[in-house]
Amino acid sequence: MPDGSADLILVIAAVIGVSAVLQTSTGFGFAILSAPLLTALVGGPMAVTTITITGATVDALILGGRRTLPRPDWRSVVVLALWSTPGMVLGAVALARMPQSGLQLLVAAAVLLAVAHRVYAVRRDLEESSQATRVRRRGWHAPVAGLTSGALGTSTTLAGPPVVMYLTRHLGDPLTTRDTLVALSLVRLPLAILVLTQAGAWAPPTSGLFVILAAGVVGCVAGQGVHARLDHRSYQRATLGLLAVAAAAATIAAVI
Repeated sequence: MPDGSADLILVIAAVIGVSAVLQTSTGFGFAILSAPLLTALVGGPMAVTTITITGATVDALILGGRRTLPRPDWRSVVVLALWSTPGMVLGAVALARMPQSGLQLLVAAAVLLAVAHRVYAVRRDLEESSQATRVRRRGWHAPVAGLTSGALGTSTTLAGPPVVMYLTRHLGDPLTTRDTLVALSLVRLPLAILVLTQAGAWAPPTSGLFVILAAGVVGCVAGQGVHARLDHRSYQRATLGLLAVAAAAATIAAVI
């Protein structure tokens, strides 16, 4: 990050803080909001690196802040982590070689798909009964989810949607699904750092990282309070609108 960029650091910290509020209050939205905005602000490698570091911090706080022990489905964590590995390598290479405008378009497309999936999930939850249903596992489900998630994770940090689609269809308990998502993210973190470093795409901010991390922690704490006080359904609608605006802004920035 260039010298004299105090204002830019504050803007990045604000984006990370709001993203952490979304993540802890609704269970989604961290990378979906921060990826297009930070990619436009600082470029793909620094955006991915910053979101990877702060996202892992928020995930650890979410998992460690639970009053009960986490209950991830370790079989799914292991299978998805293994299938993610080749995808993460491909995503890191793409991040290092793709031009800025191409990265912004890729991020915007991934965000729009993630928002569309979330809209579908919200409507499905409203229409279905409260009892969760499972879909029989098929041999290609985990490979597709893992490879796609890995590639999107190291190229855009938007690794969540493919595995969310997989886990919500194969795990009956929403709490187990969320714990599995967080555990998978933390398990893949060392490999993500390794492949990004080897591809020459690991670019942490040279200044202001403590401020950015602090903003993530504050946002995580604030998000827990928001979750306890606001009507969840109305908040999700407003959040989806905000995320769609972020994707539109990234698209416009990429084409002008």
